[in-house]
Amino acid sequence: MAAIILGWNPQRWNGWTPSYEELSPTVSPQRTLAGSWTVGRRVNIPVGADAWLLMQGRHRGLVGHAVVTRAPYPGPHDRDPTVTTNYVDVAWDGLLPVARRIVPEVLTTEASGVAWGYVFSSGTGVPAAAEEQVHQIWQRYALD
Repeated sequence: MAAIILGWNPQRWNGWTPSYEELSPTVSPQRTLAGSWTVGRRVNIPVGADAWLLMQGRHRGLVGHAVVTRAPYPGPHDRDPTVTTNYVDVAWDGLLPVARRIVPEVLTTEASGVAWGYVFSSGTGVPAAAEEQVHQIWQRYALD
């Protein structure tokens, strides 16, 4: 697997510091932001994998890109510290303002190899055949 989807539902967790809306204009390929993200029980995620941030909830859509900088490692779950989950470290190099997210209709039309409507957790793999399509969408919509 060379690409994964990280799920983010701001109605359940919005712990970006500073806020996501404040961070998004400051992140770029020249100015990355280090972070970590839960990937549930997933373990086979290599360093260097693309990590696509899919916002879930009311305003679903693709809003971010990062590169995995550390393979999965265990840690306490953010909502229940008695439960262990896996995390990856990432370097965010693109975060779109929520209003500019790439909407599901575009994703399902232009990268149909990914089951965008059925991504409910982080760490979901992007099929190899769809990776280039996702990159092309990101280039066209996010880097304008």
